[in-house]
Amino acid sequence: MFSLRSSAVLLLLFFVTLLSGILHGETGKDRERERIDDLVRQLAHDKYAKREAARKQLEVLGEKALPAIREAQVKRDLDFETLAKQVTRSIMIRSSKSKSIGLELSVVDEGKFEMGSPRGERNRHPDETPHLVRITKPFLMGKYEVSQEEYTQVMKHNPSWTSSAGDGKSKVQGVNTSQFPVENVTWYDAIEFCNRLSKLDGYDPYYLVAEAKIEKDSIKSATVSAMGGNGYRLPTEAEWEFCCRAWTAMPFHFGSENTGADANTRPGPAYGYGGGPNWTALGRTAKIGSYKPSHLGLFDMHGNVAEWCWDYFDKDYYSTGPEVDPPGPEKGYLRLLRGGSWMVSEGSCRSATRFHMAPEASKEYIGFRVARTP
Repeated sequence: MFSLRSSAVLLLLFFVTLLSGILHGETGKDRERERIDDLVRQLAHDKYAKREAARKQLEVLGEKALPAIREAQVKRDLDFETLAKQVTRSIMIRSSKSKSIGLELSVVDEGKFEMGSPRGERNRHPDETPHLVRITKPFLMGKYEVSQEEYTQVMKHNPSWTSSAGDGKSKVQGVNTSQFPVENVTWYDAIEFCNRLSKLDGYDPYYLVAEAKIEKDSIKSATVSAMGGNGYRLPTEAEWEFCCRAWTAMPFHFGSENTGADANTRPGPAYGYGGGPNWTALGRTAKIGSYKPSHLGLFDMHGNVAEWCWDYFDKDYYSTGPEVDPPGPEKGYLRLLRGGSWMVSEGSCRSATRFHMAPEASKEYIGFRVARTP
C-alpha cells in the first residue's frame, strides 16, 4: 500500500507532467505562429525567389496561416496586398471541398455592390431599397443547394417531399432524387446540419444550439447563438445577394429575362420577365446543377428551392443596417429566405427578392446552401 507521502509525490509528478505538456503545447503554437509571421514578412522580400518560397510554404500550411496574412494586409503596400490575396485564394481553393462528404464550395472574393433593386425593376417590393454594401473578407459559398444525399449522410434521414418516400413521390416515379436539393427542412435543421458537418470535417461548430425541441427528426425550436470560427454556417442575407448577383446589376445573374431555360421557376404572366407563360412549369424541384451557373460558379441561385439565410427579417433593415459586412438584425423572429423557388414565377426569383418564414416552418420548396470562412 502506498504511503501518504508516496501518494503526494505521485500527485505532484502528475501535475508537473500536465503543466509541462500544456506549456510545451503553448510553446509549440508560439513557435508555429512565429514561423508563419516570418513567412508572411518574406512575402514582401525584394528577391523573387524568397517571395515564391514563402508563398509555397504558406500554401502548404493552409488555413492556419490565414489570420497572420489577413492581419499583415492592413499594414502593407499594394504589391504585398496583391500577393497576399493570391496566397489567400490559393489556400481557400484547397479548402473548398468537404473532407467527409465531398460537398463543394466556391471561393467568393471580397467586394462591394448595390444591394436591393432600382425603383424601375418590375415586381420589386418596398423593402428592396438600394444601398451600398461592402463584403470585406473572402469566404466560401456552396456551389449547389445541399442535396438529399448530402443531408442524409450528415443527418441520417431524408425529409424531402420530392423523393421516393416523400408525399410528392408521384412527381418523381422512377427518378433517383439523391442529387435533388433537400427540402422540407426548418431553419433549425439547416443550423444543425452546419454544426454536424463542421464536426465531421474537424472544424469547430459555428453555432451554439441549446434547448432544442425535436418532432419527427425535425428541430422545431431551439436557442441558437453564432459563436464564430471556421465551421460551416448559413450565409448572411448580404452575402447571399452578393453571391447571387455575381458582379451583375440585372434582375437575374443571367440577364433581364428568364425563358425557362435559365432557372426552375413557374412562368409569369405576360407582363413578367419571360414574355408570357411560354414554357411548362416543372412542378417540382430539379436536380442540382441542371441550369447554367453564375459567374462565380454557383448553381440554382434563382428558383429550385428557397434558401434559408442566417438573418432575422426586418423590412426596415436596409435603411438602418451597417454598410460593412451587415450581420442582420440583432432581434426578431422570422428568418429570411432568398432565391424564390419552383413554386413561384420568375419575378419572385430575382436577385433582390426577399421572403421570410417562421424558423420552425418546413415546406417542400425550402432548402439551403452552406457557407464557410476558413
